[in-house]
Amino acid sequence: MNTTTGPRRWHEQRWITDSVLRTDGLEWDQPRVAYTLRPMGVDATADFRVAESRIHKFADLVPVFTELAQRREGLAEEAERHGRTVAAREHYFHAALLYATAEWPIWEDCERLTSLDDRKNACYSAYGRLSDHHVERVEIPFGDTFIPAWFHLPRGYAGGPVHTVLSCGGMDAPKELNVNLYGDKFLERGFAVLAFDGPGQGEAPIRGNKFTPSAWIDAGAALVEWCRARPEVDDERIVGFGLSFGSYWMSQIAATQPSLRGSAVGLVCHEPGCHMIFEMASPSFKARYMWMSGLEHDEAAFDRMVQEIDLRPLIGGMSAPWLVVAGDEDELSPVEHSYALAAACPTPAPMLVYQQGRHALSLPTPSVALGPNWVTYTADWLLDRVTGVPAEDYVDYVLPTGRTERRTHPKESGR
Repeated sequence: MNTTTGPRRWHEQRWITDSVLRTDGLEWDQPRVAYTLRPMGVDATADFRVAESRIHKFADLVPVFTELAQRREGLAEEAERHGRTVAAREHYFHAALLYATAEWPIWEDCERLTSLDDRKNACYSAYGRLSDHHVERVEIPFGDTFIPAWFHLPRGYAGGPVHTVLSCGGMDAPKELNVNLYGDKFLERGFAVLAFDGPGQGEAPIRGNKFTPSAWIDAGAALVEWCRARPEVDDERIVGFGLSFGSYWMSQIAATQPSLRGSAVGLVCHEPGCHMIFEMASPSFKARYMWMSGLEHDEAAFDRMVQEIDLRPLIGGMSAPWLVVAGDEDELSPVEHSYALAAACPTPAPMLVYQQGRHALSLPTPSVALGPNWVTYTADWLLDRVTGVPAEDYVDYVLPTGRTERRTHPKESGR
């Protein structure tokens, strides 16, 4: 058994990671600045610019982002003391997401990680207390532990059941990134949002809730049961939304929870066995996922386990429409696997595909920059599902000009 933490490649190539980080910056393996800024807004740009100027190796990530988070927390407390509640909630929100960023590089169970997560939760709870809409900490029972979540109700909520989205990010995107500080695409459309960390993700493994290939199926049942017990949730109008590895996890839930009215997944991780993300991409992905699975000291066991990560046996159980959003040059999950799943899906499985789009669908790609905003597109599509608009099969293919071509679906093309 390997007694070190993480995969062999992570240790042997650590110098490469530090070298690439110095040349490519914080986004050497993925656009973490972009996806963290999206919920925070432009006011947080300065925090990341300072981080970029101070971080020169992997070991710098935790202390630098911790300091930035502590600074924001201090500003929040000062603003609240002076009665500036709007400024305070903004600082608390930014502090929470900066603490979450400081947590990301810690791939072992330790007091430092738990302490950072406690500070993150405290700041996010303070944001929720001062927010312009209802924000509630939720701990959904799950075996001997729980699924941690934040339950958001749309601004101006006046009672009664409303349509609700179960929302999860990926392996590097905890629940706090799922809802924007202002102008959230789902809240603005009247959705309640249950933003959660499933087994192995975000806060969950810190509280003993680790990933297994089937854990998210059980988590889906627990999430739906919780929703059915809440008077604010219309349990006949629940949908799912998952990004990156959440595209796999949410698909597991959607295929096994027939009460969902639809699901949308994007920035896909659909390759059976996950060879590209764990063996061809930055070793940071595999190192983190080994810890998420409780297998950080046993790479051989992890390699055996990931062979069970495969949606093909489940896709035939899909009973509601399933939207897939992807780039056709995804470097972490070749898009042909998503086309194959859409072809096998028994329900409508439309696709939004960006030409030359990479995994994160980041803006420098012309089709992403000039084409439809994929979050807006997804939120509108899910709103159609809860309002009874029929779904259909198609591929909306976005060209570098931003123009969208409606193409033949793989069910019809035989792709």
